[in-house]
Amino acid sequence: MAWVTIKTGLKTPDGHEEKLTEYLCDYPGCPNIATHMLGFIVELRLCASVCDDHAPKFQAPQRLNST
Repeated sequence: MAWVTIKTGLKTPDGHEEKLTEYLCDYPGCPNIATHMLGFIVELRLCASVCDDHAPKFQAPQRLNST
Protein backbone atom coordinates (compact mmCIF):
# COMPACT_ATOMS: atom_id res chain seq x y z
CA MET A 1 0.00 0.00 0.00
CA ALA A 2 1.52 3.27 -1.09
CA TRP A 3 1.40 6.09 1.41
CA VAL A 4 1.59 9.54 -0.19
CA THR A 5 2.40 12.67 1.84
CA ILE A 6 2.08 16.19 0.45
CA LYS A 7 3.81 19.01 2.33
CA THR A 8 1.70 22.15 1.94
CA GLY A 9 4.28 24.68 3.12
CA LEU A 10 1.68 26.20 5.44
CA LYS A 11 2.20 26.37 9.18
CA THR A 12 -0.29 25.07 11.75
CA PRO A 13 -1.12 27.21 14.83
CA ASP A 14 1.52 25.30 16.83
CA GLY A 15 4.22 26.13 14.24
CA HIS A 16 4.57 22.74 12.50
CA GLU A 17 4.33 22.35 8.72
CA GLU A 18 0.93 21.07 7.55
CA LYS A 19 1.02 17.70 5.78
CA LEU A 20 -1.71 15.81 3.92
CA THR A 21 -1.38 12.00 3.95
CA GLU A 22 -3.40 9.43 2.01
CA TYR A 23 -3.09 5.75 1.13
CA LEU A 24 -3.33 4.80 -2.55
CA CYS A 25 -5.23 1.83 -3.98
CA ASP A 26 -3.17 -1.39 -4.16
CA TYR A 27 -4.69 -2.40 -7.52
CA PRO A 28 -1.90 -2.24 -10.16
CA GLY A 29 -1.83 1.11 -11.96
CA CYS A 30 -4.72 2.65 -9.98
CA PRO A 31 -4.06 6.22 -8.73
CA ASN A 32 -7.23 6.47 -6.57
CA ILE A 33 -7.31 6.89 -2.79
CA ALA A 34 -7.84 3.63 -0.88
CA THR A 35 -11.15 3.50 0.99
CA HIS A 36 -11.60 -0.24 1.77
CA MET A 37 -9.26 -2.54 3.67
CA LEU A 38 -9.18 -6.06 2.26
CA GLY A 39 -7.08 -7.66 4.98
CA PHE A 40 -3.83 -7.67 6.88
CA ILE A 41 -1.03 -9.91 8.15
CA VAL A 42 -0.06 -8.76 11.63
CA GLU A 43 3.21 -10.72 11.80
CA LEU A 44 4.53 -9.07 8.60
CA ARG A 45 2.89 -5.69 9.24
CA LEU A 46 1.28 -5.81 5.80
CA CYS A 47 -2.19 -4.82 4.68
CA ALA A 48 -4.06 -4.47 1.41
CA SER A 49 -6.49 -1.63 0.67
CA VAL A 50 -8.39 -0.69 -2.47
CA CYS A 51 -10.56 2.16 -3.80
CA ASP A 52 -14.33 2.03 -4.37
CA ASP A 53 -13.83 0.93 -8.00
CA HIS A 54 -11.79 -2.14 -7.05
CA ALA A 55 -13.55 -3.16 -3.82
CA PRO A 56 -15.25 -6.55 -4.00
CA LYS A 57 -18.98 -6.35 -4.68
CA PHE A 58 -20.88 -8.75 -2.44
CA GLN A 59 -24.32 -10.04 -3.36
CA ALA A 60 -26.92 -11.32 -0.94
CA PRO A 61 -27.29 -15.10 -1.08
CA GLN A 62 -30.26 -16.29 -3.12
CA ARG A 63 -32.97 -18.08 -1.15
CA LEU A 64 -34.50 -21.33 -2.20
CA ASN A 65 -38.26 -21.33 -2.70
CA SER A 66 -39.84 -23.58 -0.09
CA THR A 67 -43.26 -24.21 -1.60
